[in-house]
Amino acid sequence: MSTHEYDDNEQNEQADEDFGFFDIYSAQLLYRTKPTIDRDTLYAKVQEYTGPLHTVLDDQGEEQEALAVWEANPTDDPNAEADPRDHYHFFHLNHMVHYEDGDLPAQTVLMPSEMEPQAELYTTALQQSWHWQEASEVLQACDYELMLTDMMARGLPHQQRLQLFNQVLRAILEVAPCDAIYWRSSDKLMEPTAFLAALQEGQDLYGALNIRLYNIQSEQERQEMVMDSCGLAALGVPDVQCHFYDMNPNEVAGFLMDISHYLYEQGDIITDGETIGQDEEQRWTCEHQFSLIAPRRVVIDLNPGNLYYAGVQESSRSQSQE
Repeated sequence: MSTHEYDDNEQNEQADEDFGFFDIYSAQLLYRTKPTIDRDTLYAKVQEYTGPLHTVLDDQGEEQEALAVWEANPTDDPNAEADPRDHYHFFHLNHMVHYEDGDLPAQTVLMPSEMEPQAELYTTALQQSWHWQEASEVLQACDYELMLTDMMARGLPHQQRLQLFNQVLRAILEVAPCDAIYWRSSDKLMEPTAFLAALQEGQDLYGALNIRLYNIQSEQERQEMVMDSCGLAALGVPDVQCHFYDMNPNEVAGFLMDISHYLYEQGDIITDGETIGQDEEQRWTCEHQFSLIAPRRVVIDLNPGNLYYAGVQESSRSQSQE
């Protein structure tokens, strides 16, 4: 199963939903207090980080901006419930997407959330925030939220789409630093400074990918766990999972992280029944399945061998019956 081609028809939309693909990608920026945003500085930063891949000329041959900005009609009422001046809509003319009705630029939108941050909405993310121990305390102090989404970007190659989103987010954080970021596709809370540092090191997946661990209640004495990645399927690439007994979670996490990065770089090129490993002795069998842990999405299930595997693969079952 994969989503390499995206056409605007009902059949493919259902396939995208089954796969776990996100038509609209988003992240929430959480603040202790409402930020003040300098528009000119923000526009300049977004232009700098998502800058033109080519020069655009108008009919008179004059050079045009590579970034267009749409703004809602401003209001002079500072007490308005939803001030249009808080909305920012960017048309990235150097990121064109081909659709049946014509080419359109990928877009990103920054706007206020309709409600204050609610801690209960981030329960599952907090349960997996091993990388940020202060996440719960910071979240409880936040009273304001901005939402960053993309639009008309679903047809971009997944790497280009994520990089565009990351760089717009980078620009916003440098102009209006927030206190926490929630990445919906990966169900991950992160510290903004850690995200920016990761981008500087070329870690495009820092926000978009979450490696999660779950202890499974079992009648057996053996320690049973499920570990998975969350976030790749939203981009059109399978996530990975492993259902196992008595293995070192840190070693499994490292392997899942390596495979996740491989899939992000190469795409869905691993076939069912293929074995992968870091050396000749490590041969884990792969199979596309639906995820064991929510959200429902396509994953590549990894079988580390009969001694440790706690799951079921159809390919392995078929082989045992031959």
